[in-house]
Amino acid sequence: MNLISLIGIITVLLGATLALAQKDIKRSLAYSTMSQLGYMMLALGMGSYRAALFHLITHAYSKALLFLGSGSIIHSMETIVGYSPDKSQNMVLWAVLTKYMPITKTAFLLGTLSLCGIPPLACFWSKDEILNDSWLYSPIFAIIACSTAGLTAFICFGYIYLP
Repeated sequence: MNLISLIGIITVLLGATLALAQKDIKRSLAYSTMSQLGYMMLALGMGSYRAALFHLITHAYSKALLFLGSGSIIHSMETIVGYSPDKSQNMVLWAVLTKYMPITKTAFLLGTLSLCGIPPLACFWSKDEILNDSWLYSPIFAIIACSTAGLTAFICFGYIYLP
């Protein structure tokens, strides 16, 4: 069990760090998913199976909302810059477009707030349970997991408010 939780906490940290370094929205969302899967592995390693399954379900809905929003923006960008994944998926280039797509921006905001663990949205309850159990399991793991949750919030808000 210690090995599984150690792999989980390494995955949490590595996934969030790699997501931060990306400019491509699909890659950033994929690495963010890797980080969230690390939370699930951490919960499994601690023996908190219910929290892992709960986070799997809540994360799936929140991330689906983010992927649908990114697909909408990528599709809109392809009419402007042509079919070029380097340009249409680059967050720096399309962040200005969210002004003209208020429904997509609202969907992104809801998915982001949920993924960041803002109450009363779904991921708050699952992530809170995992962080609480990790504090009881190992305070070092809890500190790493909490700081990575803050890093996840920084990454997700960058999807919306990136200059």
